[in-house]
Amino acid sequence: MTTDATALTALLAEQAIHRLILDAQQAIDTQQFDDFAALFTHEGRLYRPTTPEPLIGREAIRQAYLNNPPNRLNRHLVTNQRVRLMSETEAHSLAYVTLYSSEAGERKSDVFGAPVHRSLVGEYHDHCVLTDDGWRLQERRALFVLNQSIASQQP
Repeated sequence: MTTDATALTALLAEQAIHRLILDAQQAIDTQQFDDFAALFTHEGRLYRPTTPEPLIGREAIRQAYLNNPPNRLNRHLVTNQRVRLMSETEAHSLAYVTLYSSEAGERKSDVFGAPVHRSLVGEYHDHCVLTDDGWRLQERRALFVLNQSIASQQP
């Protein structure tokens, strides 16, 4: 492989991993939990900040998200993502995440949306692998770094 071809392959891999991380967030925010779980390998592991043990496998990941309150509205803003290719089939990604969350239910405004009840800043530490289905999450470690309770500021 020429140097140009190698650089192009690396850029395409990095772009695919960026897309993988964004697709995962959109699936969570739109409550498409089957789609979210499918972005992991079959035995993928997800370490959530709120539980000490990892979720292992697509079905465990899907079920955990199905247990979230149905009226929860989340929006994850993913920024500062850095992808480091370890090989042609393995990569690490670090991304910062700002999470805005509401338990608004019927209090959602048609114009201005739901009131924000909490704001969290965290990180995703992802181990990605190239599979026959494209790049997938083999392991995600999510953690919170900062938090701000906003609900108490509501009238």
